[in-house]
Amino acid sequence: MENEFKIEIDQDNIIHLKLGNADTPEKLNALKEWTNEVKKTVVEIYKKTGEEILAIIDITDIKKYDVKAFLILENLMKDNESYVAKTATFGGNPNMLLAQDALLALSGRKNFKAFKTKEEALSWLTSPSS
Repeated sequence: MENEFKIEIDQDNIIHLKLGNADTPEKLNALKEWTNEVKKTVVEIYKKTGEEILAIIDITDIKKYDVKAFLILENLMKDNESYVAKTATFGGNPNMLLAQDALLALSGRKNFKAFKTKEEALSWLTSPSS
């Protein structure tokens, strides 16, 4: 089974995340482990650079909404809020975009946007904040 959850950091210290389905108990456990790694990575980059970080999340592979996964991701968003300047997602289907809007509202984050393509997401992430 391919790893559905990935973390990479590019040369500009942008965190690139890949989020897959968490539709089995094993995958929910993998999601929990992944979110713990994301939290650690965000704090490490924040401490290294002294600046809030940028994150981009590929949600292309998520095919269905899962309540338990949703709650895990909501906690991740709340925990990382003070370290993150902007977060962008790309590749979500219409159902995932609706779930993402709900997640955004519940987390209280204002620096989070969804895009169709990775290029659009990166353009917004790296543009000056208004």
